[in-house]
Amino acid sequence: MRKRRGGAYNPKIMILMLLPLIALTVASATYALWQENLNIIGRIETAVWSQSIGSSKIVTPRGYDENRSIISSIINNGKTLKLICANISSGWNIWAGILIQNDGTIPTSVDQPVIEISGAEKQDFTINIYYYGPYNKGEHAKSVWGGVEIGKLPFSDWKEPGEIILNPGQKSVIWINFEYEPESLIEQIEIEITIRYSI
Repeated sequence: MRKRRGGAYNPKIMILMLLPLIALTVASATYALWQENLNIIGRIETAVWSQSIGSSKIVTPRGYDENRSIISSIINNGKTLKLICANISSGWNIWAGILIQNDGTIPTSVDQPVIEISGAEKQDFTINIYYYGPYNKGEHAKSVWGGVEIGKLPFSDWKEPGEIILNPGQKSVIWINFEYEPESLIEQIEIEITIRYSI
C-alpha cells in the first residue's frame, strides 16, 4: 500500500480492503445459522366424524317373550345391532329401535343402515325403515323412544335416509319393522343392522 504524505495510510483504500472480509464473515455466519436443525413441537387436531348406537329397543306383540324369544346386543364397537330371533313363522312381526348419537366433532348425516339376515332368505321379509330427529339431550325420550307400544308405530313425521343431519352430541332414532309372511317355520335367524353415516 502506498502511504500518504505524512506517513498515514489512505482510509478509503483500507475500507475497500476490509469490506470483502466483513461481507465474507457475515455470509459465513448466516450460512452456518441456516444449517442448524429447527425442531417444532406442536399439536394438530383434525375433525372426527363418528356415530354409534347408544341404545336399542325391541317392540313385539304380546307373547313373543315366551314363544318367540329375541336376544339383542350391540356389537362392532357400537356400529351394529345384532338380533337372534327364534321360532319365526307366518305373521311374525317385530320393531327394532336404534338410538344413534353423533360422537364426532363435525355434523354427520344419518344414512340407510345395512341389514343382513342369516338363517333365512332376506327377500322373505318385508322391511320398512323410519327415521326421526335430530334431537338434543332427552328430547327423543318424549316423542319417539319412551313408552313405545307396537300399536303406535310408526310415528308420524318420519324422514328419509340422509335427510337428518346430526350436530356433535345430537341424536336420532331409527325404527325398523320386520314382517315374515311365508308359511314355512324357521327355528332361528340372526339379523345384523349396521349404521351408516356420511359428512
